[in-house]
Amino acid sequence: MFLEGRPYHILNKAVDQRPIFGLKEDCNRFIFQMYAANIGSPAPNLQRLNIGEAAQKILRGEKLSDKFLIKSHDPLVEFFSFVLAKDHYHFGLVPLAGNGISRYMQKLNLAYAKYFNKKHERQGPLFETRFRAKAITTPAQLNALVKMINIQNILEIAEDPSVYFYSSFPDVFSKRKSLFILPATLSELKKNLGEDFFKSISLKSDLQQVRK
Repeated sequence: MFLEGRPYHILNKAVDQRPIFGLKEDCNRFIFQMYAANIGSPAPNLQRLNIGEAAQKILRGEKLSDKFLIKSHDPLVEFFSFVLAKDHYHFGLVPLAGNGISRYMQKLNLAYAKYFNKKHERQGPLFETRFRAKAITTPAQLNALVKMINIQNILEIAEDPSVYFYSSFPDVFSKRKSLFILPATLSELKKNLGEDFFKSISLKSDLQQVRK
């Protein structure tokens, strides 16, 4: 049972360490599904180029028109961190309703598995489990989670987290304002972790320290 308003760490891994986010097209699709699953569903008859365009709009913080999305319900969850790695993903989520995380994850995983299996001509489960979840109950746990999602995972993919766009690092530690990390959410995160935490992580010396 998820408690409304409590932060959670969500993790899901692909079966057989399959690289489900190895291609830009796949990352864009997942980003789009991340946003769509939270408030509704994709508009019918979307083409690949449309989805790529929508994903980039989402990451740039631009509102999506009805051309891309059908809104059918209030947001199920609130993001405070996310990253797509090669064969798994991490989210920092706060449920906005008691069953918000479960509903959201079911919609997201089913939609992406359907897309991925069709594109790559495969059958069967795409993910090891429905998802794994851990409640975050202390400031120390929140501190560690934000670092792990936004820095440690990205440093396995890119030298500089600020140039890896399929994560919340540019939102949380730089100036990007994607549709995932709301201003109020970021303000609350800074309140809980302190301004010094954010200033220090923005320094390259601290990124190297986290790498060790």
